[in-house]
Amino acid sequence: KDASGTEWLAVRPDAKFDGSKAISGGIPHCFPQFGPGELPQHGFARDSFWTLEKAEGSRAVFTLTDSEKTRSVWDYPFKATYTVELTEDAMKTRLEVANTGDKAFDFTGALHSYFDVSNIKNVQICGPFKGQEILDRMSSPPAKIQADSDAITITTETDQVVEGIVGSVKIEDSGKGKRLLIKSTEGWKDTVLWNPYGNENMGYEKFVCVEAAAASEPVKVQPGNVWVADMDLVPAAL
Repeated sequence: KDASGTEWLAVRPDAKFDGSKAISGGIPHCFPQFGPGELPQHGFARDSFWTLEKAEGSRAVFTLTDSEKTRSVWDYPFKATYTVELTEDAMKTRLEVANTGDKAFDFTGALHSYFDVSNIKNVQICGPFKGQEILDRMSSPPAKIQADSDAITITTETDQVVEGIVGSVKIEDSGKGKRLLIKSTEGWKDTVLWNPYGNENMGYEKFVCVEAAAASEPVKVQPGNVWVADMDLVPAAL
């Protein structure tokens, strides 16, 4: 919740908390793969146990390192460090992915953020979208379309990657009378939009996923190097 008590993060009503699958809510981590591919859907980070390394005041640091389980599907040593800090007017996140091995690796990823909304019909996602290429993953096969507006509304099942746009995307919710700025200045390159429109079991009316992502092109990390990405959530009145 923000300082005035407005909830911004959502958990789906069908979310599982028994470890049988990744929790469908909050800010799951897609790593080292976004979407389908050679690895399990969205990789292994979102259903792995992270270690709480430090918790001081309103700041917490979590880590995930390679294990026998991760190396069985993605054979690279790594250390991911995720820092979350609450300030008076924002929630700040920072993800660092270190290559602790002796060979380069590449990955795709995203913060699969679930955002609470008053109702999906009250929401528009705003950013410098007009004229940008969007990969529509609902098409079969996925196809590129061009955005015709800076404001996107959700009126059908949606799974889209807005390539090359990140950092100044806002969720505007007329029902709440508020907007949420999804701000990124480093690392993330794309914005992913997802909503299972029409799926009552998933509670589609009450959330939208607007994801800071590195989805369209893989990130390469050389041995000993660290990739860094930040995402801040900043609420404000409309």
